[in-house]
Amino acid sequence: LEGLAARHPERLLAVNADLSDASQASASIHTALQQLPLPECATITLINNAGVVVPIAQAGHYPAGEVVKAVAVNVTAPLLATDALLSATGHLPARRRVLNISSGAAAKAYPGWSVYCATKAALDHFSRSVAVEQEGKPNPAQIVALYPGVVDTDMQRNIRASDEGQFPQKARFDALKADGALSSPSDAARKIVDYLVSPAFGQTQVVDIREL
Repeated sequence: LEGLAARHPERLLAVNADLSDASQASASIHTALQQLPLPECATITLINNAGVVVPIAQAGHYPAGEVVKAVAVNVTAPLLATDALLSATGHLPARRRVLNISSGAAAKAYPGWSVYCATKAALDHFSRSVAVEQEGKPNPAQIVALYPGVVDTDMQRNIRASDEGQFPQKARFDALKADGALSSPSDAARKIVDYLVSPAFGQTQVVDIREL
């Protein structure tokens, strides 16, 4: 992103932040918003895309530090980023949208992914709760948690490198890669963006992109 921002300074600003640090998660949003001509913006959109699947371990075998980081990145950061956006833009007429990238693991239990499942379920219910809070406001923000499907990212590489004893479904994910059944990041991103700018966005709080 830094290289892309350097080539297109009039269109893109890259702000680096460690989202496992709660103070940075909130501050980075305010830093970004300060660079925008907010009163002139027709839309202001936040996409909470960061997430970690580790620890891939069953309860009773958690590395404590990895659990703390997973909760910070998967739950605390998007909550604080959303809070920062809503706080800073509540007085504006712009259409405000928050898209939380979630996972089908929020709704389906996977042994070895109990931390990941729990954090994504938290993100889903946060999205539902904020949507209810926005009802009746003069300019309600729209918020959605979205399941992007199985995408060929570094997260999938971490899954394939995991211990089958801790993650019994490892073979299934190995096969998805071998069979070419993973979505490419670019294809997944295009589907997500098409939905994000569509009139349907915000009508349902938890959405599976494969069902649209």
